[in-house]
Amino acid sequence: CRKQFNDRTGTPMARLRTSSTIVTLAMNVRTEGMGVRATGRSFGKSHSTILRWEERLANQLNQWSPTAPETADLTVEGDEVYTRVGENLP
Repeated sequence: CRKQFNDRTGTPMARLRTSSTIVTLAMNVRTEGMGVRATGRSFGKSHSTILRWEERLANQLNQWSPTAPETADLTVEGDEVYTRVGENLP
């Protein structure tokens, strides 16, 4: 078919020129509360680029998050989960 494919083909990261590591780090600091413009300055990108990344990933949210069971009233948030293995170390 003479088409080229890579590890991003068919994913929300398809056709992005920025490495997925940078996009992931940028989305993580946005999740932690850093502003859009500050995130753009920190990663050397425009604030509109950061917003486009967020929109692109938000459109795929239903594929990443499992739906809640219909028979139970259950809410689990990742930041509330705590696991300790062995002993606490600094």
